[in-house]
Amino acid sequence: MVGGYDRWTDHEQIDRSCDLLGSAYRRCVVYTLQEDGPASLGELADAVVSAEIATDRKRAMASLVHTHLPKLADSDVVEYDDPEVAVSLDDGVEALEPFLTLTARQETDGEQLPFSGYDGPDAVAGNAPD
Repeated sequence: MVGGYDRWTDHEQIDRSCDLLGSAYRRCVVYTLQEDGPASLGELADAVVSAEIATDRKRAMASLVHTHLPKLADSDVVEYDDPEVAVSLDDGVEALEPFLTLTARQETDGEQLPFSGYDGPDAVAGNAPD
């Protein structure tokens, strides 16, 4: 099997990244944490409502607690164990950076978020210059 394992893990990583970023809630959480640093559950709910992803803060908080933050935490994208403790980014966010750069361009009025280690769209395709 020449390169089969590597190719499979690449496919799995892309699938996981697309699944995590397939929700506007989760993208908003990551954008907010990247821009502002650790945030409370209330601050994240406010960001979701402000981005017009949800209209009701209480429902946004419930959705974050029961669905989106646990999913991001299970993938090590955020550190989150308790609704009373600030949510912060974890090391798993690095794997999402190429995808986040592309989505952020569309969702944040063309403003690019400050990512480290990303060299543009060619890097996503594996064509980054040496």
